[in-house]
Amino acid sequence: MLTRRCCRIAAVVFFLFTAYPLVVKLAEHRLAHDWAHVVLHLLSMLVAVYAGWLAATELPARLFTWAVGVGYTLLGTVGWFIDGLLLTTPVAIPLAPVDNVFHLALGLAALAVLARDRHIRTTAATSGRTG
Repeated sequence: MLTRRCCRIAAVVFFLFTAYPLVVKLAEHRLAHDWAHVVLHLLSMLVAVYAGWLAATELPARLFTWAVGVGYTLLGTVGWFIDGLLLTTPVAIPLAPVDNVFHLALGLAALAVLARDRHIRTTAATSGRTG
């Protein structure tokens, strides 16, 4: 259940952290430089919505939480040492410090949820056993 809740929160966070920059970049005519980054966050939001609210089982939520935990923590860490991904291509993804903080916060939160979820599952599985 924790991973589903994590996906629901992540969906809202992805929406907020995509909607505002999208509006600002459209108004400032800067979206051409960062459109792939916006699309990736929107796709992440849609997957989070599916995993958090629509999926029949908790497996998609656990997989999404793992992907965000590992992927975003890695991206948030690497982002401090590089200017972005695929910068010489039309699908460039520039990484500013605010992006790195966002990626690290979301990734580390997902890893914390996974650790707590594992603890709960382990405790529930062993609580019925006798010593």
